[in-house]
This record gives sequence, structure tokens and C-alpha cells, in this order.
Amino acid sequence: MALTSNQVSDLQTSILGYTFPSVYFDFTTNTAINADTIGVVETHIRSLLTSSNTQDIEHGLANIIYWGNANAGYQTYRVNKFRNKITTNQLQQFQALVSGGAIPTLKSISLLKMPQFSGISFISKIIAFLDPQNHCVLDLLLSRLNNTNHGKALNSLKTTTQIGVTKSNSLAYYAWCKECITISQTYYNGTYRAVDIERGFFNLVQQGELPYAQQIYIAA
Repeated sequence: MALTSNQVSDLQTSILGYTFPSVYFDFTTNTAINADTIGVVETHIRSLLTSSNTQDIEHGLANIIYWGNANAGYQTYRVNKFRNKITTNQLQQFQALVSGGAIPTLKSISLLKMPQFSGISFISKIIAFLDPQNHCVLDLLLSRLNNTNHGKALNSLKTTTQIGVTKSNSLAYYAWCKECITISQTYYNGTYRAVDIERGFFNLVQQGELPYAQQIYIAA
């Protein structure tokens, strides 16, 4: 199967129209920041996550929770819960995982047992912020793309109230990332990063176009 020209165009429109809030929080000045673009948020959070200062790393991880819950009523509660429970040892272990530009795996992050980062939904956000070119997010909203028996990555995903970091779910996540890269290479000459393709699908589902998003995903 292959995408029609209309499907290619519609997915691109959804990529360019991605509307998730471009926000982060400056914990040093206790200020909420509304950035001009999601790219500004990405650059800021990535710089914090890869800092040599563990306080910066804590702020980076807290900002993933802050950004990821931007449309949720419990945003502040979850950020505070993370900041109150994260340990210096966990931050140092995370720092070791990303040293030298390394991209940690789902499993290596999950083994740190950091508060608020137990499932793939938020662990994949860390990886996507570190390497948006080759990795993207997989959360429960995106898991809804799978509804039929087909050979796509998300067909093997098993979810409950979260997406557990199991061996099969981890394989599905990395295959999903590769699917997003392939879609960019096949239909957009590699213009878009893995995270951009994912956001195109996310936006379609969020806008109430789940059946159409499923059609595009299965055909791509």
C-alpha cells in the first residue's frame, strides 16, 4: 500500500499545524514561559537534560512533565511530585546515561525508577527531546492508531492505564520510530524528523480524525 497524494498533503498539513502548547517552566525564576515555537522548547529542554549540572537535569526532566501535561489539570501536582521525590543519585545516574551525547534506551531509563517516568509515554518523551531526528513519542493517544490486525509496529503494543516498558512494547516503540523516519524519507524527501511525523499523527487524532489517521498509518 501507499499513501495517496491527498493523504500525503493532509499529513503534512497536520505536521505543520501541530498545536500542542509550546511551554516550559523556568524553575530558577519561578516563571512559566510561553515560547514562540516548539523548537525553542526542544532546544531549551535538551540543553538542560545534557547539562553537567544535576540541578539543570532535574529542571529538564521536570519540564518534560510540565510540557507533557500542559493540557492536564494535574500539571503542577505531577511536577511537584517529581521534584519532591527525585534523588541526587537518580539524577547522577541519568547524567551518566546521556554523557558524551549517548541516547539512553527505554529500559535503561526505566531502571532508574525516577518518579513520573514509569511508562513509555513519558520515558519516550525524554528520548525524543534528546534525539528528535531519530526518535519520537509513543503515548496512549498515539497507541489508538492501532485498531486492526496489520503488520505495523503498533499492532503488537499492549496497553493498560499506561504503556509498560516490556520487551515487546519496547520493540514496538523502536519500530514505530523507524516507521516515522521511513514515512519522512518516502513521502517528504526526509524533510521531517521522526518526531515531526509523530506529531502529525498526534495532531490528527487530537483533532478527532482518528479513523483517517489510522488509514494513513496503515497505508504508509
